Amino acid sequence: MKVALVLADGTCFKGESFGSFKKKTGEVVFNTTMGGYGEIITDPASSGQIVVMTYPLIGNYGVNKEGLQSERIHASGLVMKEATTQPSNWLLQDTLENFLNRNEVPAITGLDTRALTRYIRREGSMPGIIVPEEEADPQWFENYDATCQDFTGEVTIEGIATFGEGDNHLVVVDLGLGKGLLEALINHNCRLTVVPAGTSAEEILSYDPQGLVLSSGPEGGLGLEELAWNLKTAIKQLPTMGIGVGMEVIAMAFGARLKKMKFGHRGANYPVKDLFKDKISITQQNHGYVVEEESLGKTGLIVAQENIHDGTVEGLRHKELPVLALQYYPIPVASLEGEETFYSQFNNML
Repeated sequence: MKVALVLADGTCFKGESFGSFKKKTGEVVFNTTMGGYGEIITDPASSGQIVVMTYPLIGNYGVNKEGLQSERIHASGLVMKEATTQPSNWLLQDTLENFLNRNEVPAITGLDTRALTRYIRREGSMPGIIVPEEEADPQWFENYDATCQDFTGEVTIEGIATFGEGDNHLVVVDLGLGKGLLEALINHNCRLTVVPAGTSAEEILSYDPQGLVLSSGPEGGLGLEELAWNLKTAIKQLPTMGIGVGMEVIAMAFGARLKKMKFGHRGANYPVKDLFKDKISITQQNHGYVVEEESLGKTGLIVAQENIHDGTVEGLRHKELPVLALQYYPIPVASLEGEETFYSQFNNML
């Protein structure tokens, strides 16, 4: 079936349907990771995104649930140059096409992803929709309601859950908690109480935790400023760690501002410099907002890490309080040189 990706400015890119025929809108973004498509589309931080994979061949090793960040697809759509229909891998449990169909997520193959990526880099990320080619109306977005969705509310846990049996008791605020973060914390000797995004500081403190974790998750939704205000007391009273949007919430809680990037950082090849260790790491990222460094002046927060390419803030510390935060996804295990992980640095603060 011939389908098209219609961008908010009326530009159309055509290809073949791969996956569900359901129509969905989302912010069209590109991801430069060569593999890991399953992790990317099941990452709750991908909610509301139509993900363009820049690597030309996607789906060749199929889908294995052990490598996914959650049980379902959170991305609104997937765009590929070439999609494999006959994957091969000894861990294969399903094909990407079946996985997309079961989750009712539309996808396109046979589209010129290089041209699309160059267009997004030039014009910036924007909303788009995947539709049958005959319905590809350049004026589709003229009456589009651009009101922000409550992405965090859609992905956060409904009740309270506990995980792990470690010595360090942490409360984790689920802003879009992926399996990778959950496993990393458990492996670092932590016992976790996972609570919904709307949980108050008073309730968090009532669990008498040794520390607080704000997970990664989707950005740009309604209520993040209110959420930061509600958590402010707990953040200032407990050793606190934030990742991704969790770092953004911490920054807002101390009075800093965010700004939207032109096309974001999404991939596994972003060089980040640790300003304290004078060391550069290659990182995995999925974000479209950054903390404004100019707004940090009276917050007590200082830049701990920065992106080599564009100088944006990638890590924060507080001058006096035990607060650590990263914009990217930290590696859960120590390097060959035995260097401590971001998680063990946080554990040392507890």
